[in-house]
Amino acid sequence: MKTITILKNNRGSSIVFFTIILTVILGFAALTIDFGVIAYEKFRLTSSVDAASLAGAQELVANTGYTKEVAESYIYKNIQNVKNVVVSVDSSSRMLQVSSEKTVDNYFAKIFGKNSQDISAVSKARVENIKSLKGARPLAIVQQTFTYGKMYTLKEGGGDGTTGNYAAIALGGTGGSIYRNNLLNGYSGTITVNDVIPTETGNIAGTTVTSINELLGNCNHIPACTYQSYNKYCSKIIFLPVVNTLTVNGRKHIKVLGFATFFLEGVTSMGGQADVIGRFITYCMEGETSTTINDYGTYGIRLIK
Repeated sequence: MKTITILKNNRGSSIVFFTIILTVILGFAALTIDFGVIAYEKFRLTSSVDAASLAGAQELVANTGYTKEVAESYIYKNIQNVKNVVVSVDSSSRMLQVSSEKTVDNYFAKIFGKNSQDISAVSKARVENIKSLKGARPLAIVQQTFTYGKMYTLKEGGGDGTTGNYAAIALGGTGGSIYRNNLLNGYSGTITVNDVIPTETGNIAGTTVTSINELLGNCNHIPACTYQSYNKYCSKIIFLPVVNTLTVNGRKHIKVLGFATFFLEGVTSMGGQADVIGRFITYCMEGETSTTINDYGTYGIRLIK
């Protein structure tokens, strides 16, 4: 009888012990699964907030009045059931901060009375000057203060009271075929502020005229692009190195100070000189950025963590 009682006690203890262990295992399983869900939703919210801050920061360049609207729309389009969306704009610093929260329902943790968890994300983005880029055209512009949206006639060499001047530059090699390819397609290499680049020699007015006309003709967007409304990748948009001087003779080296964006509107030739007509515009693009170089209207956006 005593043996039977001991066995029954052992069985009872085992059941209790097993129940405790099972509860612990289920608890850990619940926490693990719910933790995975929370981590995934946190990633989605963070990605959405980052995308919103990047999109909103682009509006700081030309359409400041739409900055908050654009940032908020990115949040609501990319993720559901968000709350407390706050967009803060610092126009003087060209900086944007976006924050948002979301309540995520638990699955297994509800067993323990934890029905949901709140998650949050914050992202800051800043507009900075482009320090280096690919795709520059082989036309260097002398440093100056650009009036964005004003019509410019850029003359080869300069002078004659025009509103700007340029010099052909040799990027990745010399000669007419390389110059033409760079003018049509952009230089495939990277140019960085403080680089020194050589000027191109010879009469390149004819090549400039035919190449610019080809770029103008390649815009097949409907309606046609203008400097106020354009496809971001339109062939009429070109990036030009801004340099310290164009007072050079022959093949000389000039220093890159920054980059300008030019919207092409025409080209003419007279007396062996090419006149490129268009407007400088502000533009956001991908590339290495800096806050310590001069501002020539070409920007990149950097997330600040």
